[in-house]
Parts: sequence; structure tokens; C-alpha cells
Amino acid sequence: MTEPGLRERKKEATRQAIRAAAVALYRERGPQAVTVDDICARAGVSPRTFFNYFDSKEEAVLSLALTPGGVGAGLAARPAGERPMASLRAVFTQRFEQVENDPTVQERALLLREHPDLWARLAQTSRFVEEAAAEAIAERIGRSVDDVYVRMTVLAAFAATRTAFTCWHPGAGMGLVALVNQAMDALEAGLEPPRA
Repeated sequence: MTEPGLRERKKEATRQAIRAAAVALYRERGPQAVTVDDICARAGVSPRTFFNYFDSKEEAVLSLALTPGGVGAGLAARPAGERPMASLRAVFTQRFEQVENDPTVQERALLLREHPDLWARLAQTSRFVEEAAAEAIAERIGRSVDDVYVRMTVLAAFAATRTAFTCWHPGAGMGLVALVNQAMDALEAGLEPPRA
């Protein structure tokens, strides 16, 4: 895998600066009190630059970890014959290992705890990622993207990651990847209650 070029690194740095500014402002002022212009001023970019990267302030705040392209490519690269839930777990944990210590991701976890109403917006933002996952799983097992097994598997995996994020306290307790694995383990065990 080749390293990204200077242009790609600069683009990613700009994307990260916008995300960090958006999350910080949301925590400082609350979601309703933040505008795109506020985010641009904090990040040192123009509104035109902002909209080259994000469609809305919500997308800048909420689209931090998983992307449709990343999930689709990650699933396509998994070994043939691997169980779908195992493939989803591998892709999710690999990505969360990369971002678990990112201060912006940690700040966003705290933001979601402070403003639980943002989970509904996060679900809207995540639907494109879920769709990419469903398409990749359907292709891997030779079923329709609207097959009940495909949809149920993908939605269960995403529910597990949401549960992990909900239970995550950055800087204290279990880490995000460990929580994702714990949630996936519970799914694969048929949601049997843990023993005392």
C-alpha cells in the first residue's frame, strides 16, 4: 500500500481541521448555536473550502470514523468464505484502532453523551455507510442487497458499534475497540445474558 502524496495529505489535514473545529464548537456552544461560518473561522478556511469537504455542519461533526468507500473496500478485501459478521468485525475494529486515540473522535464521543439527540442525525449520516456494507456483504455471499439475512447482519453489526460508542468513556475504562469486540461477542453468542 503506497503512502498518500503531499496533495492528499494536505486535503486530509484540511478535512481534519474542519472536523476538529466543528466538534469543539458543538461542545462549547451546543449544536444549535454553531454555524458553518463559525466552523470556517475556527478552522481557518473559507465556506467554499468547507463545502468542498462537507455538505453540512452535521456531516462535519458526525462523519468521523467510517466512510462508504472505506467500508466497501475493506469488506471486498476480506478473505473469501469468511463469515459476514467476522468480516464486518474485522473492518470495524481495524478502522477504530486507527481513530480510537484521535482527540476529535474522543471529543465527539463526549459530545454524543452530552447531546443524545445527535444520535438520530448520526443514523442519517451513517445510512450511506450501512448501504455500502449491505452491498458488499450481498456481493460476498451472492444474495440480493434487500435479502433479510444481509440487512439483518449489517444492521446488527452497526447496532453493536453504536452500543460500543454509547458505552465508551474516552480516557477511562475499556477502550473503544475492546467495547466493539465485546458487543460483537454478545451478538455472536446469541445475546445470552453474561454469567454473574
